[in-house]
Amino acid sequence: MSELIVREALGERRFTATDFPIAVGGEGSAIVMAGRPEGAEAYLGLHEDQLFVQPADGAEVLHNGIPVQNSTWLRSGDVINFGAARLRLLAQRDDQRIVEVDDGSSGNITAPPIIEPSARLQGGEGDAERIDPTQFRPSSPVKPGPRVSIDLKKIVAGVAAALVAVVLWFIFTATSVNVRTDPADAQVDIQGTLPAVRFGGRVLVRPGDYLIKATQQGYSPAQLQAKVTKETNQTFALKLQKLPGKVKVDVPAQARVTVDGKELGNAPGEFTLAPGKHTIAIAAARYQPFSGELDVVGEGKSQTFTPKLVPAWAEVTVSSEPAGAMLVVDGEERGVTPLTTQILAGNHPVELRMAGFKSWTTDVQVKANEPMNLGPVRLGLPDGQLALRSEPSGASVSVGGVYRGQTPVSLELRPDIAHNVVLTLPGYEAATREISLTAGEARTLSVPLSGVFGEVTLAVQPADAQVFVDGKAAGAANQKLRLVATTHDIEIRKTGFVTYKTSITPRPGVSQKIETTLLTPEQTRMAATPSNIRSKAELSLKLMPVGTFTMGSPRREPGRRANEAQRDVQFKRPFYMGVSEVTNGQFRKFKADHRSGIIGQHTLDLDNQPVVGVTWNDAALYCNWLSQQDGLPPAYQNKDGRMVAVQPLTTGYRLPTDAEWEWVARFEGGGKFRRYPWGNALPVTPRSGNYADVTARLIVQDVIPDYDDGYAAAAPTGKFPANPLGLFDVGGNVAEWVHDYYTVSSDSGAAAVDPTGPADGKQHVIRGSSWKQASVTELRLSARSFGESQANDVGFRVARYAE
Repeated sequence: MSELIVREALGERRFTATDFPIAVGGEGSAIVMAGRPEGAEAYLGLHEDQLFVQPADGAEVLHNGIPVQNSTWLRSGDVINFGAARLRLLAQRDDQRIVEVDDGSSGNITAPPIIEPSARLQGGEGDAERIDPTQFRPSSPVKPGPRVSIDLKKIVAGVAAALVAVVLWFIFTATSVNVRTDPADAQVDIQGTLPAVRFGGRVLVRPGDYLIKATQQGYSPAQLQAKVTKETNQTFALKLQKLPGKVKVDVPAQARVTVDGKELGNAPGEFTLAPGKHTIAIAAARYQPFSGELDVVGEGKSQTFTPKLVPAWAEVTVSSEPAGAMLVVDGEERGVTPLTTQILAGNHPVELRMAGFKSWTTDVQVKANEPMNLGPVRLGLPDGQLALRSEPSGASVSVGGVYRGQTPVSLELRPDIAHNVVLTLPGYEAATREISLTAGEARTLSVPLSGVFGEVTLAVQPADAQVFVDGKAAGAANQKLRLVATTHDIEIRKTGFVTYKTSITPRPGVSQKIETTLLTPEQTRMAATPSNIRSKAELSLKLMPVGTFTMGSPRREPGRRANEAQRDVQFKRPFYMGVSEVTNGQFRKFKADHRSGIIGQHTLDLDNQPVVGVTWNDAALYCNWLSQQDGLPPAYQNKDGRMVAVQPLTTGYRLPTDAEWEWVARFEGGGKFRRYPWGNALPVTPRSGNYADVTARLIVQDVIPDYDDGYAAAAPTGKFPANPLGLFDVGGNVAEWVHDYYTVSSDSGAAAVDPTGPADGKQHVIRGSSWKQASVTELRLSARSFGESQANDVGFRVARYAE
């Protein structure tokens, strides 16, 4: 501030910094106030361009209507009262301060300039800051009086001068520092050898060591050891930490509370948490898991958190006709209908039971918090019970085209309906009975089966060898056998020779012949790899040629997919391939309750149809079962709940590899390979295989125009011509699971030897077209598909290594 302007009734006066301090009061003061006692009542001071007022000892001074006794900073608009007189601090400019004087009398002219005194320093929100009182002496000479008064005034002036000197010494030798706190309104206490003086937002202290403490309600106290030097602009900062808060978690049921991944305990309950945002999770029985954000105020305050938990159940209303049926959910009795009960979200088996009526069962998919109605359910009359036997036993039984087991078997049949019951047994004529039972009726039925015989001629060398049929001696080898038309195990034995074993199914009216020459062990070793083998489960396999070919298809081939990259493959290890796809009848010897299903009006479940509706795991388990029957090491093992290949691959039964399947499907001989099952060109050759033909237009979308193979869905295996290697239905009928995990390979110039595919994966390769397919892309033998779940047009055939 360059000057102070004092406005009085008779004009303005100007004071500079050298004129301070300026006395205000009665006679003898620089600014005289009418009606005030003689001498100064207060002093206007200046520090770092900031005005302040300091009352004289015992003086009654009001600052903005409040009595003050200590030094107080002055700001624009402040009013200082001395009885009826007052000073008002007007607007402050960059280098000037203006004080307006009202001396309390009309027309009184005060000779000294008038300046408003400040009793305290006010902060941004009105908070006062203490200024230690300082004695000042008047800046102008005092009017002389009696001799005793003159001596007293000199003494007072001397003391005031000494005080001013001390204050000025402190001001000019102290260092101004800034103390910042977070939060800003914290209470600060500075302790040291000398007191600290506050001016505005800064503090005057002498150089030295100080302990600065900060406190605030709701915060932990903070303190700082500070060393003050003579350097300017020193700043000391203290950050106070909020105290934790108490959070009451209010929920409608007993629950576990987890905050920031750490389990805290049970709710309803109260928890002490650090201030700030937290992630809270609540798990309560019968409610959906809750997760949300919790903002804790802290500062020791209490708050309540009331999350809205969503029920994990729904009310299900069940009714029946007649009423009074017992409702059973997940095996638990809930009460009799009509009934409303709470069921947890998810899929649940539901059953209605009532004496004299047939039980009714279903699966109910319950959605959380969504009520649902079930019924009214009309309960049916109880089924009839048929105990069915056959002579001989072991006949397969189907009711309405659906396989129901082997005799002897107990069947439940709907009452008052005629059921077509068919019994079949290899080597015997099929027997058909039409059965109708009343409600609750129990009946026993025995059906004799008529045998069908065929003749088998044996031509054996050496001639004195003996023949055994199904393990029983049947005489000399060279004879004609009359056998039931079912599969028989034939053994021809002679000491010193390796026993010859084969299986044969005689056919009525068809001449069959077994010709063989027994070999010595040495001769057997020389011919250790037969061209044809037959498993004990009646599967026929043929030895496949080995060699080299280019797998995949050219980039410009019509219908080519991106997963058909070409690569050279070489086969060194001899392997067998199943002549036909595995049938329902063959698969049921492993899993009797398997159903391949029905498509439209067409069954897929006949014994001689290829098995479908099986997963890759089902096929692998069947292969292991075949290996067990024949005493071979399994090719697959269970690892973490899924079947994986044994490494290296054994000689047990397995699925063909991706490369093996394409090799035998496309092989034509003479270094040539087919594009389609019938050859290399379109159109489709008549009767070349079972594809989506005109008879299938009611069950599939796309069909081959003008092509009729006689079967709308799956055909019995072996109904169409074999390929050049003697394999049936390699293209058409049903698509086939193969051994490899699915992957997309890039073109490669390196030849792969006996490849078995990637070491791991999720989905498996599917090969060959099916009765559902008609496009050029799908009919090509190089086409590759993949999957992991069952389908009604995907089956499999088996393979195995010869050595």
